Formats: sequence, structure tokens, C-alpha cells
Amino acid sequence: MRSSFIIFRVKLYGVKKRFFFIITIAATLFYTACTSCNNNKTAINNSDVDSTKEAYKMLPSEQQEVVDVVYRWNAAHDTTNLDSLYNYYNDPVLFFKKVLPRQSVIATKKYKITHADSYKERIIGRIGIYASDTGNYKCEFLKLVTINGRPNVFHSYLIFKKQADSTWRIIVESDKEADAKPEMVSLFEKFDESENSSTGDFNGDGEKEDLIVIKPEQDSSGKYKSTETKISFTNMDLPEIIIPNCVGVNVLNENDVDGDGADDFSVVIKKPNGDIGDVVLYSLKRGKWHELARFKASPDEVFSNRQGLIEFAGNGNIKIRSMEKTPDSRDTILIKTISTW
Repeated sequence: MRSSFIIFRVKLYGVKKRFFFIITIAATLFYTACTSCNNNKTAINNSDVDSTKEAYKMLPSEQQEVVDVVYRWNAAHDTTNLDSLYNYYNDPVLFFKKVLPRQSVIATKKYKITHADSYKERIIGRIGIYASDTGNYKCEFLKLVTINGRPNVFHSYLIFKKQADSTWRIIVESDKEADAKPEMVSLFEKFDESENSSTGDFNGDGEKEDLIVIKPEQDSSGKYKSTETKISFTNMDLPEIIIPNCVGVNVLNENDVDGDGADDFSVVIKKPNGDIGDVVLYSLKRGKWHELARFKASPDEVFSNRQGLIEFAGNGNIKIRSMEKTPDSRDTILIKTISTW
């Protein structure tokens, strides 16, 4: 009985030994297969990178320089040194259908990136480069932008112009998605206002932001699809303003007309029928837009005396030049003092 037990233990030991041997062989084969798989993936990725580099090497040297600038420009968006973007832009820049000073372009990008919890953008695939008769180059590429974990892909393009110092700088930046949207027009580009006044410190934080109007779309016959005009800002913390019964506005930065430390602005409303509507003075108070004044102005003064319609009067007061009816129904100009407190 004892010898049988010993024989059984020996046989069991032999089975275990063969079992562990088989497991060891299987694990080794699995590890080898995985390693081979990873090596194949790495080889494929390296092959893609090498083929991309080889494709660019086939381009003329000047075009290779421009493509290299695109990659360096893209990488600058993922760094803390966003001021380096300054080196890639011409002054001014046609930036998403708006002619802006280079400084405004950089400020807009810096605000967008620094106010996001996370921001990353990268180029997908190869960059297409096309020469123009003027010597400029247009670069087209797919751009993956991930903000706060939410990815979006854009059909982006940049147009480069060679500078006197032989560097290439961006003169146009946009994407096909933005080009297809309703035109966004700076509200300060009307009358005699200069382009530099298209910015203002509307919340009093010491940083200037662009003020943008989005007019309602028109169909092929010219009919408006809606009668609302929206006002938005490059500072996303500032709430949007929606103006009903309005298909366009003329805006003027009134500076700090109420003395609260932040810039205010006024709009002249264009009605759907083309008539001139009210003049409205807006000021940001505790994170919300307030109408400090709403009045009618003489059509003549809207064009000839735009900057004189609203004036600072001290101690929280403003003076307005409004047009009102007399008892005998005649139009007359009245100068009123209104408290903004």
C-alpha cells in the first residue's frame, strides 16, 4: 500500500511537471507573439512617419521650409510659451474672415487656450501645399482640436508670405467650417472708427476683448431667415447679447462713460425694414449686461454726430441727445441727463 502511494505521488509529480512545462511554453509563445505584434505596430508607425518625411523631401526646398513652419506653429499651441506664436504671423492677419492686428490674434488664442481646463491640437495626416502666382503658399490640413476632452476636426488652412528677412509668416488663417458660417463682422468697423477701437475692456479686468456681431442669415433672395442680431465676445466669460427685431447694428466703444472702471458701448439698431431704430447703451454690471439708456436719435446725427450722442457727465451721470416729438408733432433734439447708478 505504501509503495503504491509512493508510485502515485511520483506519477502526480510527473504530471505537474509536464503541466508547468506546457504552461511555460505557452506563456513564452504568447509573450513572443505580443512582442512581435508591438514591434510590427512600431514598425508600421515608423514606416508612416518615414514615408511622410520622404514625401516632404520630394518637395522643393522652399516648400519644405513652409511645411516645417506649419508643424512648429502647431506645436506652439501646446506649450506654455504662447508668446512664441507672435513669430509666425504677419501684421495684420486675415483671421477667420476678420482683418486683425497680430497682437489681437495672439491675445484671442492665448485667452482660448489658457481658459480651458485642457487644450491640445495636432495635425492629422499630411499637409497639402499649393503655390500661388504671387509667391505665397497655401497649406491645407486636418486639425484635431481637443478642448476639455471634447475633440473636433477642422479642415484648416494657412496662407504664408515670405518676408524681407526671408522668413515665412501667416497672412491668412481659417478653416472651411468657419468660412461656411454666417459672416462675423467687428461692430467697430463702421463710420469713422479705426480698426484699433474694435477692442475694449468691457469687464474692467485690464484685458481687452474683441466685440463681434453675428447678423441673421439671408436666403438667395436676400430675405432674412430671422430678425435677431447677436453680439458675442472673444472673452467667453462675457454673456452674449441678443437684440430682437434687428438685422444689423452700428457699434461705438463709449469708453468708461459711467465711471465704473470698465468700457461701455452703444449700438444703433437697424430694423428689418431698413429703418434706423433705437440707440442703446450697454454696460456690464455684476456679470450681466444692462441697458443704461435707450433712446431715438436724429437720423442725421446718427451719421454726422455718432460720437456726440452720449457723453460722460460725472458722478455716474451721462448726457444723451435724443430726438422727441413736440406737442405739435415736430421732431426736436433734447439733451437729457440720466443717472446710471
